[in-house]
Amino acid sequence: MIKSLSNFVLISFLTCISFFIHTQLRIEVTQGIKDPIRIAVTPIAWNLESPASHYIHQIISSDLSSFGEFDAIGTSEMLSLPQSEEDIYYRDWSILKVDYLVVGSTAKLDQENLLEINYSIVDVVRRRAIHRARVVGKITDLEALAHNMSDRIYREINGISGIFSTRIAYINREGDSQGDYHLRFCDINGDNDQIVLTSKEPIMSPDWSHDGKKLAYVSFEEGTSRIYIQDLKTGEREALKLENGINSSPAWSTKDDSLIAVLSKAGNPDVYKYDFKQKRWIQLTSHYGIDTEPDWSPKGDKFLFTSNRSGSPQIYEMNISKNTIRRKTFIGDYNARARYTPDGKSFVFVHRVDGDFHIAIQNLKTSKIRILTDTDLDESPTISPNGNLVLYATKNGTKDVLSGITIDGATKFSLPTISGEVRDPSWSPLFK
Repeated sequence: MIKSLSNFVLISFLTCISFFIHTQLRIEVTQGIKDPIRIAVTPIAWNLESPASHYIHQIISSDLSSFGEFDAIGTSEMLSLPQSEEDIYYRDWSILKVDYLVVGSTAKLDQENLLEINYSIVDVVRRRAIHRARVVGKITDLEALAHNMSDRIYREINGISGIFSTRIAYINREGDSQGDYHLRFCDINGDNDQIVLTSKEPIMSPDWSHDGKKLAYVSFEEGTSRIYIQDLKTGEREALKLENGINSSPAWSTKDDSLIAVLSKAGNPDVYKYDFKQKRWIQLTSHYGIDTEPDWSPKGDKFLFTSNRSGSPQIYEMNISKNTIRRKTFIGDYNARARYTPDGKSFVFVHRVDGDFHIAIQNLKTSKIRILTDTDLDESPTISPNGNLVLYATKNGTKDVLSGITIDGATKFSLPTISGEVRDPSWSPLFK
């Protein structure tokens, strides 16, 4: 982990990333809340001639149980299997101490390959439906439809959208130190893992566009760092204008019409904006120190960045229109890699305390800091689009892993893998 300014520069701009884990991510809850919401999703009635490619109720149950906030019971525990509100025998679910029940059915639409799913969320204690909805999509996209239902169910019960229709991008290196680098992404549950790019040279710093259609990243395939934009649907990619020195840490603007990144073409690493229309870099910060790791605010009027201009790595915020910069962190001699929460009211970051590196959250208005993690080598936080979860890199004994935690600290999870090494996780926006 970073122990000095020289190491800070090394990890920020070069390729000596210390945290790696295996690929093919799978969520394992390590600490759930003491009293999780108990939910039952009965088998969704399949009223089609062709067999279902996935069992919708199993996907939803798995989604909701992913982070320890829900306890979804299996069909083997159920005393009955209603498919509509009229079929519900409430005594069955009261005996099982179920808080919420989801029932539904499918139907084939006249349009070719289209399916509709009608479902209800029922409050067992109050004995009434709290939400009724209809989801329409292609039969071939059944898994995505189920994730969409999970997002809606989570929102109706918890008040914020679920994140089961999101993806994680990361850099994977399989095999030994001579192995290839891969830019990959997968669904949040680890399914549908795809390789976007393979290179003999390092790849780093992936960042999702806000529409979820593209990834910005850094590649060393030309012998130096260069920022690329990858279209995930067409496979096309664009190399941004290459400048002398460092070209690193891309972050999308809220409208996806520009990027901020770190360049050292003027001598010191500073933050620049790349305008896609003008095809040129515009300098935003100018200091003899090191400015790095920028992150654009949700409103697009400010950005956070790490700088050692005060003598040690600290978090600063720049108001772009006013051209003003203010230091945001004052507690501790090392604070870095800040990422705004989706509401723009706080940021998560790497915070060193007594020599240990933790993930912390700080309120932008009050400056109050709360440490989220209790491990000692944490870095690279990325936040879920609903602002409820933080994914980060850490160590578990001698094993390098990715872990996660809810913002309130109530639940914790890890993402163990099968083979290879992975770094630089980046959480996608919500796919609708």
